Amino acid sequence: MPTELRPLSFPELLRWALLELKHNGSIFGIPRELFYVPRSEPFATEIFGEALGTPIGPSAGPHTQMSQNIVAAWLCGGRFIELKTVQILDDLEIPRPCIDAADEGYNVEWSQELRVTEAAREYIHAWALIHVLRRALGWEHAPLGTVFNMSVGYNLAGIQSPKIQSFLSQLSDARSALEEIRDVIRQEFPLYAEVEIPSQISRSVTLSTMHGCPPQEIEAIAEFLLEKGFHTFVKLNPTLLGQERVMRILHDHLGFREIEIPAKVFEHDLQYEQALPLIRRLQAKARALGLTFGVKLTNTLAMANHRKVLPGEEIYMSGRALYPITLNLFWRLFQDLDGDILVSYSGGADALNLPTLISCGALPVTACTDLLKPGGYARFGQWLAELRAAMAQAGAKDLEEFRKNRAENLRRAAEESLRHPRFTKGFFLGELPKIPDGLSYFDCVAAPCVAACPASQDVPEYVGQIGLADPQASLQAILVRNPLPAVTGYVCPAFCERRCTRWNYEKPVAIRALKRFAAERAEVELRPAPATGRKVAVVGAGPAGLSCAFYLALAGVEVAVFEAGPEPGGMIALAPEFRLPPEALRADLARLEKLGVRFHFNHPVAKATELLDRGFDAVFLAPGFPEEARLGIPGEEGPGVYGALEFFRLLREGRPPELGARVVVVGGGNTAMDAARAAWRLTGRPVTVVYRRTRAEMPAHPEEVEELLREGNELLELVSPLAVLREGGRVRAMRCVRNRLGQPGPDGRRVPEPIPGTEFEIPADTVIVAVGQRPEVRFFEGTGLVLHRDGRLAVDPESGETNVYRVYGGGDAVRGPATVIEALSDGRRAAFAILRKLGLPLPSLALPQPSYSEAELKRRKAQKVFPFGPALRPVEERRDFRPVELPFSSDLAQKEAERCLQCRLI
Repeated sequence: MPTELRPLSFPELLRWALLELKHNGSIFGIPRELFYVPRSEPFATEIFGEALGTPIGPSAGPHTQMSQNIVAAWLCGGRFIELKTVQILDDLEIPRPCIDAADEGYNVEWSQELRVTEAAREYIHAWALIHVLRRALGWEHAPLGTVFNMSVGYNLAGIQSPKIQSFLSQLSDARSALEEIRDVIRQEFPLYAEVEIPSQISRSVTLSTMHGCPPQEIEAIAEFLLEKGFHTFVKLNPTLLGQERVMRILHDHLGFREIEIPAKVFEHDLQYEQALPLIRRLQAKARALGLTFGVKLTNTLAMANHRKVLPGEEIYMSGRALYPITLNLFWRLFQDLDGDILVSYSGGADALNLPTLISCGALPVTACTDLLKPGGYARFGQWLAELRAAMAQAGAKDLEEFRKNRAENLRRAAEESLRHPRFTKGFFLGELPKIPDGLSYFDCVAAPCVAACPASQDVPEYVGQIGLADPQASLQAILVRNPLPAVTGYVCPAFCERRCTRWNYEKPVAIRALKRFAAERAEVELRPAPATGRKVAVVGAGPAGLSCAFYLALAGVEVAVFEAGPEPGGMIALAPEFRLPPEALRADLARLEKLGVRFHFNHPVAKATELLDRGFDAVFLAPGFPEEARLGIPGEEGPGVYGALEFFRLLREGRPPELGARVVVVGGGNTAMDAARAAWRLTGRPVTVVYRRTRAEMPAHPEEVEELLREGNELLELVSPLAVLREGGRVRAMRCVRNRLGQPGPDGRRVPEPIPGTEFEIPADTVIVAVGQRPEVRFFEGTGLVLHRDGRLAVDPESGETNVYRVYGGGDAVRGPATVIEALSDGRRAAFAILRKLGLPLPSLALPQPSYSEAELKRRKAQKVFPFGPALRPVEERRDFRPVELPFSSDLAQKEAERCLQCRLI
């Protein structure tokens, strides 16, 4: 793939733009529907004495290097165009890749990829294109409101060189270059021959210096630029806050503990005590010259290359993780300069914090990392929609009124940025919206949420039906691949939400909660196929067994489910009520009973294959991992120490154990989180969770860990239990040792190693062990079934069939402890394989046909609705066992569903 940038000539660019507009209704790939149409806006303002139509635009970087990119940003509403930085060394080898922006952004040091003369030509072309396109789009009635801001670096000698001086001169007065362009327009595009194109393209500069540039050099360059008559911004580094403050924000407040910044990064950069007098002197000089001086906050943040995605030992961070650092630097400068500071802002700016930044006095606000995410330049539409809405809510008629309390706004915003979950490492649970399948030229697009779901649920369909106020059609769509919608509406790990494209704009659609809404508000009358005379046995009434039974019964097969326990549900039947209300499981089970599934409880099966001898045509094995793993430490046996499953069984039976005041839970999975949160509800006292690795390695879903801590419980990381200490037979404490993480083990996670001499005791009245489950190997003895070394049943990955004819397996017995949705997928897979083996047709659930009109799809694509999501009950109201999440109202569910972008259809 070619990596060299090849600029096009002006006539090629203009011809491309005009023809694309005529035939496709778009320019440079931006659909006309996404153009920002100039109008009388409350946020129109001035900067450098020039009109500025919007206070936003692209930062100097990849989005402002080529003419067509600059025009694309302008079309979408960017009116402050920070041109890509130029410097004297313009013939460099650029490392590839050089940008990594899956979440927070990282880049490696690079300079412009065009020579200075090429860059000047691109910027002049973009300026001319904008003026011609204003005529083509009928926007000449509105003020231009567009400011081009030059960016130069990196030292005084380079900026004073003839090459950079020529660049500055050309953009200050482009008469010669524009005359050539006017000749082209007159000859090839006579319709636009009278379009006026001002020769002064830019009268402002943002100075971008290298990390480690001496303060006297920065000041000398800024003075030089001011003396040349340019309004000047100086870009400052986030290191100005100092090493201790920056690292505390990253590690303690935000949780980016993997980030390490060498001390030399802070030592070599401009120091805060040097920056204040420097700014004051340059402000005074600018005022004397009748010019503007301000600072650009901020540059990227240099750090050790911990991700190893990009080459080199050092990388530079941008994006949301930089926001709290930059905002707190803004607040400190504001205080120490008595509010006398003009700030051009870009550190982690996006649509959701733009109104805050503007209210704090930032002008303009620009972005690079945010525009690298899906949506690109079109994200500016969301920026302006959020700003317009915030100003309307505040009743502000213009920007000056909107930011009249900027000191208080800035103080509050700086403090809030340190505790707002949106800027923490754990907030972004999303994954790249890529699908595993290759995309050929004629392939159809699969929605990332569907690709992420183990059951391949058609999420856009069932969410879309709720958006159309049809929960019954939604439930029918869910049942095609998921027979337990009520259960999974509470306990599904929601892999779909982690891949939701909406992550790239604010927050994912609340898919799991919408599933629960459909299950609770609708019912579908199921019509099974006529009886086939075939019989299938299912061993285990957990999610895998129930799923297999559902689809077999729907196809007309007689199904008998054998369960060793007293009730159906398997592990989900033991879930605490705040996680899964019993009525949700009962609602899903009623659906199976209506299909004629027969349940045999308290009916253990001695051997896995014995049912074949009892006349069943096939057998599905889903016995789970019924035995609890133990710690294997002294004092573990005896009263006061419970396995998590034992603890849950006692709760379910209404016989909660006497826990005492001090409860310790050992483990790091979802089961451990449930056990700790249930114990907190019983005792009314904080529970201590002990985990041998760090929080980053915990297998529990991050949102479950967040809820654990939000409820006031404690997590001790890098701690392993050594013994349960007793006094008079009762638990007194647990003896532990602190760990460090060593080399990666077979599963890729670093192995915890005990640190000698760090033993300590945790006072405890009860210990709950939640370190996993084990299979009951006796169930498979003498059957001839092939097992893995760890006791898991070996099956064909496509059908779930074992090595024994007509014996199938799924769920935890095959995967090891896994999720509900994975178990449901295994059950459906096996049911369909069994039906094929028996020569029977697959079950059918007639689905309503999608009824989205073209107008409806456009409306959905244009949604700018802020995420709703299910509300959470306040912590102080959670002492009972009712679910933590509050349900949706019909109106709120519909609005939430309308946020779905319907990725599969666009």
